[in-house]
Amino acid sequence: MKIKQNVPLVCTREPSIAKAYYEKHFGFKTIFDSDNFVGLRSADGAFEMSFMKPGDEEMMTPYDCKSLVFCFEVDDVDASHKALCNSGLTFVQPPTDNPWGDRSAITVDPLGIQVYVYSVIPVSDKFKAFVKE
Repeated sequence: MKIKQNVPLVCTREPSIAKAYYEKHFGFKTIFDSDNFVGLRSADGAFEMSFMKPGDEEMMTPYDCKSLVFCFEVDDVDASHKALCNSGLTFVQPPTDNPWGDRSAITVDPLGIQVYVYSVIPVSDKFKAFVKE
């Protein structure tokens, strides 16, 4: 499995505060913005990070965002899921299409950090208004 990108996701009750801070002080640009989730990209495009409110059932059932999440983009989440299962990992969510524009599977590392493995798919009409870039 080749990881194309790692996007750290921080769970917080105030994603808009993080958005304002990183835009103002570090020049990040908003690439996705809803009431519950903010995606940011550095001005040079080299780094992305996200902030999400915990317990958002619409966005992440059965996802339980409590702290830091590693989001690994891969070419084929289904093939990666199969290979990781064959290596002995178990998943709390099998590959699932999500309306915000990815197909993801979720596992948990030995420290309790969730690992969100995903491939990009088209964003649903419902979520297109939140895409900013």
